[in-house]
Amino acid sequence: MVNRFHIPGIKNLSYRLIHGRCILCQTPSRRDIDLCHPCEIELPWLINQCSCCALPLPMNHIQNRCGRCLRKPPDFHQCIAALCYDFPVDRLIAGFKHQKKLHYGAVLSKLWLDHCRDQLGTLPDALIPVPMHWRRRLQRGFNQSIILANDFGNALNIPVHHAIKHPRATHSQQGLSAAARRKNLHHAFAFLANADIKGKHLAVIDDVVTTTATANTMAAILARNGATRIDIWCLARTP
Repeated sequence: MVNRFHIPGIKNLSYRLIHGRCILCQTPSRRDIDLCHPCEIELPWLINQCSCCALPLPMNHIQNRCGRCLRKPPDFHQCIAALCYDFPVDRLIAGFKHQKKLHYGAVLSKLWLDHCRDQLGTLPDALIPVPMHWRRRLQRGFNQSIILANDFGNALNIPVHHAIKHPRATHSQQGLSAAARRKNLHHAFAFLANADIKGKHLAVIDDVVTTTATANTMAAILARNGATRIDIWCLARTP
């Protein structure tokens, strides 16, 4: 099979000048999204997943939940993801987060909305972006979860609330084991006392869910402070 996916190391200047150019193969997309239809079809879509945490499951898996969720359900109700965190999605998300390629994020958020809108059921009362420590946000220049939350909120007419802060600087979660991720997040998040979430259905917004450590930590804090249901919305789920 011919590999259509080619992400150049140098930003393609024509992207900014020509509307509708595919961010993967660089051909004109001829659509209202900067991704051509053939490249979209070949993305690693999440097809068979745990109904709770969205972990990709084998096609012959009997249960609709993964073993971990059957043994110990998470603190959130469900995770809704569109894609597997695999090539080229991993490169797009990395470019979005670490190389300031915000147009990658715009394409990914539109894909999520197109793919997941019918799965949402009753919409939440508010969207809660995963917070970022001020030092990391200063280094990066933005919080990708806030950008995604604003995209989703504008499209679905849902307000974005900031109910949790990230007061303690932590190591990057990338590359850490599940146990190390949980330890790294110990006391990393704190509830904002003035946030009005009691009795509300909330959706936590993140770019990628890996071990669910961040999702569980966020959900537990929101539940302790009165939220009645917490969902997780993310672009991609790690296999």
